[in-house]
Parts: sequence; C-alpha cells; structure tokens
Amino acid sequence: MNFASAKKALLEELIRMRSDGVDRIFLQDETFDDFQKLLLPNQPIVSESENTGEDFSLNERIARALPQSSSPKENASVTDFLLSEPPSFLIPDGTKQMKWEWLREKVLGCETCNEQLNPKANVVFGEGDLDADLFLCGEAPGADEEMSGSPFVGPAGELLMKILSAMGLNREQVYIANILNWRPRHSQAFGNRPPTQEEMDFCLPYLKGQLEIVEPKVVVALGKTATDGLLGHDPKRRLGQIRGSWHEALGFPMMVTYHPSYLLHNPSRTSKRKVWEDFLLVMEKLEMSVSEKQKGFFL
Repeated sequence: MNFASAKKALLEELIRMRSDGVDRIFLQDETFDDFQKLLLPNQPIVSESENTGEDFSLNERIARALPQSSSPKENASVTDFLLSEPPSFLIPDGTKQMKWEWLREKVLGCETCNEQLNPKANVVFGEGDLDADLFLCGEAPGADEEMSGSPFVGPAGELLMKILSAMGLNREQVYIANILNWRPRHSQAFGNRPPTQEEMDFCLPYLKGQLEIVEPKVVVALGKTATDGLLGHDPKRRLGQIRGSWHEALGFPMMVTYHPSYLLHNPSRTSKRKVWEDFLLVMEKLEMSVSEKQKGFFL
C-alpha cells in the first residue's frame, strides 16, 4: 500500500468509526508525533514553542500544525474569541437544594457559556445526589450531552453506569459533572476537541461551587483533561503514571483514572482491569464492602 492509499484508508476508518458512534480516540503524544512526521513532515510542531519558550498543549500543537483555511469560520478550531475573566461569585445561604438551583440557573444563564455553544446545543450542568459521597468529574460534554443538557449520557456514559453498577451504585446515588459546561467547538468533520486551559479556567469556579455544595468524600477525575483541570496543568504529567493514586483537589481526596471513552477505544483486559482497580480503591476509601467477586471483576 502506498502512502496516499494509507492516508485514504485511515480517513475511511475514522469515518466508519464515527458512523458507529465513536466520538473520540486516544492518542499518545509519541504516536501523534509519529503521525505528524508522516503527514506534515515540513511543519515541526514544537519549533514555535522552542523559539518562544512557551508551553503549548497537545491540542494547540495540533492546531498549529494543521494547514489553515483562508476562511476565518473554518479556522475557528479553538475559540472564536477570547473568553472573559473567570466568574467570581458567592453562593447564597440556604439548603443544599437551594444553593444548587441558584448555581445551576447561574451557569445555564452564563453569557460566556451560551456564546460558546454549538448550534441548537445546551449548556450542561452537573446532576445527581447532592449528598453523594462520590463525585465523578469528566472533561467536557460530547454530542449526546450537549443535545440532552445532561453529563455522561452517550456511549462513555453507558460504560460509566456499568462501572457504578459493578460497585453496587446507580446514577442517582452519585454526583456527575464536567470540567467544562459546553462542548468545545472545532472545525473538524468528527470527534471532540479537548478543552483549552483558558476554557477550563473559566468553568473551574462553577465546578468548585458544585463541590462545595455536595461536599463529597471522594472525587474521581476521569481522564487527563479532568485531572489537569483539577490539579493544574503540568506538561510533564502522564496519566498512566499517576492513575491509581490519591491526590488532593480543591480540598477533596481525588482518585485519577482513565476516562470511560479510553476503554471504548482501548478495550483490552489490561486497561479495563486498571480502571476497575482504581474504583476498588475508591470503594475502600468510601468504606464500602468489597466482595471476592468484585475483587476479581473485569469490566
């Protein structure tokens, strides 16, 4: 197979995956660099950051490496304009339900959040038990989520519900939210774009507000984006090195693990077992009973 045929085959496979409902794929930095050398051999991704001393995220590196269209609309792969300063607010006194409803209305009415929406999409706010011990945090809404206005309702959400079921929990017993309250816009034909640091910084006060209301015993960061949003950006951080370990985020104990979408596209028994072992640690932290069957379980 020549190079042109290989590129065509890759595109056809991506289109097929999209038709099957796949909305994201996992790509290691090293793999991306190999693709860049093959597809864009004359456009070194890191040259600009090396010259300026700046640190660009993988998403920014991709945007800088791809050929740019002459149409500003087609080039709007990150944001069409600069975001405003992150919101500053105090949640009024009241019951948990009153506080949550106040914050929800504030987020749903947020001018910046609504300006960033895709056509016919909705701002997505967290939901679940306001007294939950377990707070699950993802990255950003996908296509299913932005249409429904609820977090984790697509294929990744279905897998997350299976994980909860294996723990002996259901959706109504936990709280589920995202780092970002809108699906990031991009100019590609399929897939999702990871949030930029600026986008995450803007929405972080809204997430912090939900954490303060729920006051969970444990937070689980699902994926690198959620981890970076909660712990702060670290270009040297590798999810495979820190998953399965405890951290502190915004004053709460936090477990880091892979996003369910990672398992959808990397469904090996090893990957599934790693995620389940992370959740076994969460169960132990929450002092939940763990049966022998659960100890040996594979997702």
